[in-house]
Amino acid sequence: MKKTIVTIVATFLFGCSATPNLSTKPIEVQAENLNQHWEMKSQSFSFSSPRHIAKRPDGYVKVRYLIDSNGKLFNPEIVESVPEGVWDDQGLKAVKQMEYEPSQSNTDKKPVYVTTEFHFGNRV
Repeated sequence: MKKTIVTIVATFLFGCSATPNLSTKPIEVQAENLNQHWEMKSQSFSFSSPRHIAKRPDGYVKVRYLIDSNGKLFNPEIVESVPEGVWDDQGLKAVKQMEYEPSQSNTDKKPVYVTTEFHFGNRV
């Protein structure tokens, strides 16, 4: 009985988690060169945030993430934020809204790591 429960739990935990589709080993690219590999499906996106967000000081967040061979994003991580920790939740929320498609020169759909900077507030 214990063995069955462990198997069910393991299947649920590992079977339901998404894994990146990697046609080749990912490369690191600079944000300004990303369009040579991947292009955003939409040039803009928006999401709603709670009202208390407006009271936060201006700032920015740099998020590093993987774009897999299907254009899906994985492993977002905050690499820098100013003021520290204030906008991290919104930076990660922004990344979840992004979708990519391969550029014309990326016919083999090479996966990449890239760092994107998001600015929040009025003066940044």
